[in-house]
Amino acid sequence: MNHKPIWFLGVIPEELCNKAVKEFMLVPAKAASMGEDGSHSDNSHRNTTVRFISPSHWLTGDLRGFGEGANKECGWDYTISGNENIQFAEYAIGQHYGWHVDNFPLGYQKVDRKVTVVTLLSDPADYEGGDLFVRLYQDYKPELKKGSVIAFPSILEHMVTPVTKGVRYSATMWINGPCFR
Repeated sequence: MNHKPIWFLGVIPEELCNKAVKEFMLVPAKAASMGEDGSHSDNSHRNTTVRFISPSHWLTGDLRGFGEGANKECGWDYTISGNENIQFAEYAIGQHYGWHVDNFPLGYQKVDRKVTVVTLLSDPADYEGGDLFVRLYQDYKPELKKGSVIAFPSILEHMVTPVTKGVRYSATMWINGPCFR
Protein backbone atom coordinates (compact mmCIF):
# COMPACT_ATOMS: atom_id res chain seq x y z
CA MET A 1 0.00 0.00 0.00
CA ASN A 2 1.26 3.47 -0.87
CA HIS A 3 1.34 5.61 2.30
CA LYS A 4 0.90 9.34 1.69
CA PRO A 5 0.77 12.03 4.39
CA ILE A 6 -1.64 14.27 2.47
CA TRP A 7 -3.99 13.71 -0.42
CA PHE A 8 -5.20 16.21 -3.00
CA LEU A 9 -8.63 14.98 -3.93
CA GLY A 10 -9.80 17.20 -6.71
CA VAL A 11 -12.19 20.08 -7.10
CA ILE A 12 -15.81 20.85 -6.24
CA PRO A 13 -17.32 22.81 -9.16
CA GLU A 14 -17.36 26.59 -8.78
CA GLU A 15 -21.16 26.82 -8.94
CA LEU A 16 -21.44 24.39 -6.00
CA CYS A 17 -18.89 26.42 -4.03
CA ASN A 18 -20.97 29.55 -4.61
CA LYS A 19 -24.17 27.72 -3.65
CA ALA A 20 -22.58 26.39 -0.44
CA VAL A 21 -21.26 29.82 0.61
CA LYS A 22 -24.67 31.40 0.00
CA GLU A 23 -26.41 28.71 2.08
CA PHE A 24 -23.77 28.69 4.84
CA MET A 25 -23.96 32.46 5.27
CA LEU A 26 -27.59 32.02 6.42
CA VAL A 27 -26.40 30.10 9.51
CA PRO A 28 -25.70 32.26 12.59
CA ALA A 29 -21.98 33.00 12.97
CA LYS A 30 -19.87 32.82 16.09
CA ALA A 31 -16.28 33.53 17.02
CA ALA A 32 -14.18 30.40 16.80
CA SER A 33 -12.90 28.73 19.95
CA MET A 34 -10.40 25.97 20.62
CA GLY A 35 -10.18 22.82 22.66
CA GLU A 36 -12.17 19.67 23.00
CA ASP A 37 -15.15 21.39 24.58
CA GLY A 38 -14.76 24.66 22.66
CA SER A 39 -14.40 26.70 25.83
CA HIS A 40 -10.97 28.22 25.12
CA SER A 41 -10.70 31.45 23.16
CA ASP A 42 -7.37 33.03 22.24
CA ASN A 43 -7.54 35.54 19.38
CA SER A 44 -3.76 35.70 19.21
CA HIS A 45 -3.73 32.03 18.15
CA ARG A 46 -7.10 31.70 16.43
CA ASN A 47 -9.20 34.55 15.14
CA THR A 48 -11.87 33.16 12.81
CA THR A 49 -15.61 33.37 12.32
CA VAL A 50 -17.29 29.95 12.07
CA ARG A 51 -20.67 28.43 11.37
CA PHE A 52 -21.57 24.80 11.97
CA ILE A 53 -23.65 23.28 9.20
CA SER A 54 -26.47 20.77 9.57
CA PRO A 55 -25.41 17.14 9.04
CA SER A 56 -28.18 16.85 6.45
CA HIS A 57 -26.53 19.44 4.17
CA TRP A 58 -25.82 18.12 0.66
CA LEU A 59 -22.04 18.79 0.97
CA THR A 60 -21.72 16.45 3.98
CA GLY A 61 -21.87 13.26 1.90
CA ASP A 62 -19.31 14.55 -0.59
CA LEU A 63 -16.78 15.53 2.07
CA ARG A 64 -17.32 12.27 3.99
CA GLY A 65 -16.72 10.34 0.76
CA PHE A 66 -13.52 12.28 0.06
CA GLY A 67 -12.26 11.61 3.60
CA GLU A 68 -13.02 7.90 3.46
CA GLY A 69 -11.42 7.68 0.02
CA ALA A 70 -8.26 9.37 1.29
CA ASN A 71 -8.13 7.05 4.31
CA LYS A 72 -8.15 4.03 2.01
CA GLU A 73 -6.09 5.40 -0.91
CA CYS A 74 -3.34 6.79 1.30
CA GLY A 75 -3.06 3.65 3.41
CA TRP A 76 -3.85 5.40 6.70
CA ASP A 77 -6.39 2.65 7.40
CA TYR A 78 -8.06 4.38 10.33
CA THR A 79 -11.17 2.71 11.70
CA ILE A 80 -13.93 5.16 10.73
CA SER A 81 -17.19 5.44 12.65
CA GLY A 82 -18.65 8.84 11.76
CA ASN A 83 -18.06 12.50 11.02
CA GLU A 84 -18.63 15.88 12.61
CA ASN A 85 -20.76 18.64 11.15
CA ILE A 86 -19.08 20.78 8.50
CA GLN A 87 -17.37 23.84 9.93
CA PHE A 88 -17.67 26.80 7.56
CA ALA A 89 -14.86 29.24 8.34
CA GLU A 90 -14.69 32.88 7.31
CA TYR A 91 -11.30 34.60 7.50
CA ALA A 92 -11.57 38.39 7.08
CA ILE A 93 -8.64 40.82 7.21
CA GLY A 94 -6.36 39.99 10.15
CA GLN A 95 -8.03 36.65 10.88
CA HIS A 96 -5.90 33.50 11.06
CA TYR A 97 -5.36 30.18 12.84
CA GLY A 98 -1.89 29.35 14.20
CA TRP A 99 -0.24 25.93 14.17
CA HIS A 100 -2.55 23.27 15.63
CA VAL A 101 -3.73 19.68 15.31
CA ASP A 102 -7.38 18.70 15.00
CA ASN A 103 -7.47 15.71 17.30
CA PHE A 104 -7.50 15.37 21.07
CA PRO A 105 -5.30 12.33 21.76
CA LEU A 106 -5.41 12.73 25.53
CA GLY A 107 -9.05 13.74 25.69
CA TYR A 108 -10.07 10.28 26.90
CA GLN A 109 -13.10 10.22 24.63
CA LYS A 110 -14.47 7.14 22.88
CA VAL A 111 -13.92 8.67 19.42
CA ASP A 112 -11.44 11.16 18.04
CA ARG A 113 -10.80 12.96 14.77
CA LYS A 114 -8.85 10.81 12.33
CA VAL A 115 -9.02 12.58 8.94
CA THR A 116 -9.33 16.31 8.26
CA VAL A 117 -10.99 17.23 4.95
CA VAL A 118 -10.65 20.88 3.81
CA THR A 119 -12.37 22.56 0.86
CA LEU A 120 -11.45 26.07 -0.27
CA LEU A 121 -14.70 27.82 -1.21
CA SER A 122 -13.13 31.16 -2.26
CA ASP A 123 -11.19 32.13 -5.32
CA PRO A 124 -7.62 32.91 -4.18
CA ALA A 125 -7.76 36.00 -6.44
CA ASP A 126 -10.40 37.43 -4.06
CA TYR A 127 -8.11 37.56 -1.01
CA GLU A 128 -4.44 37.81 0.00
CA GLY A 129 -2.75 35.88 2.79
CA GLY A 130 -4.92 33.12 4.23
CA ASP A 131 -2.50 30.42 3.10
CA LEU A 132 -2.95 26.89 4.41
CA PHE A 133 0.26 25.20 5.53
CA VAL A 134 0.56 21.58 6.64
CA ARG A 135 3.63 20.53 8.61
CA LEU A 136 5.07 17.41 7.06
CA TYR A 137 8.81 16.80 6.77
CA GLN A 138 8.90 20.51 6.02
CA ASP A 139 6.10 23.06 5.90
CA TYR A 140 3.94 22.26 2.89
CA LYS A 141 1.71 24.83 1.19
CA PRO A 142 -0.78 23.12 -1.10
CA GLU A 143 -1.62 25.13 -4.20
CA LEU A 144 -5.36 25.45 -3.74
CA LYS A 145 -7.87 26.93 -6.14
CA LYS A 146 -11.56 27.52 -5.61
CA GLY A 147 -13.18 24.16 -4.87
CA SER A 148 -9.93 22.30 -4.10
CA VAL A 149 -10.41 19.46 -1.63
CA ILE A 150 -7.53 17.98 0.35
CA ALA A 151 -7.39 15.52 3.23
CA PHE A 152 -4.73 14.69 5.79
CA PRO A 153 -4.48 12.84 9.11
CA SER A 154 -5.88 15.04 11.88
CA ILE A 155 -2.66 14.51 13.88
CA LEU A 156 -0.68 16.68 11.41
CA GLU A 157 -0.02 20.26 12.45
CA HIS A 158 -1.44 22.88 10.11
CA MET A 159 -2.26 26.60 10.07
CA VAL A 160 -3.89 29.41 8.09
CA THR A 161 -1.84 32.61 7.79
CA PRO A 162 -3.50 36.00 8.42
CA VAL A 163 -5.68 37.34 5.63
CA THR A 164 -4.37 40.74 4.51
CA LYS A 165 -6.99 41.59 1.88
CA GLY A 166 -10.49 40.31 1.10
CA VAL A 167 -12.20 37.29 2.70
CA ARG A 168 -11.31 33.59 2.59
CA TYR A 169 -14.04 30.93 2.95
CA SER A 170 -13.44 27.24 3.62
CA ALA A 171 -15.38 24.18 4.71
CA THR A 172 -13.80 21.58 6.97
CA MET A 173 -15.10 18.18 8.03
CA TRP A 174 -13.51 15.78 10.46
CA ILE A 175 -13.91 12.04 9.99
CA ASN A 176 -13.99 10.24 13.34
CA GLY A 177 -13.09 6.84 14.66
CA PRO A 178 -12.38 5.01 17.89
CA CYS A 179 -9.54 6.43 19.97
CA PHE A 180 -6.19 4.61 19.79
CA ARG A 181 -7.21 2.59 16.69
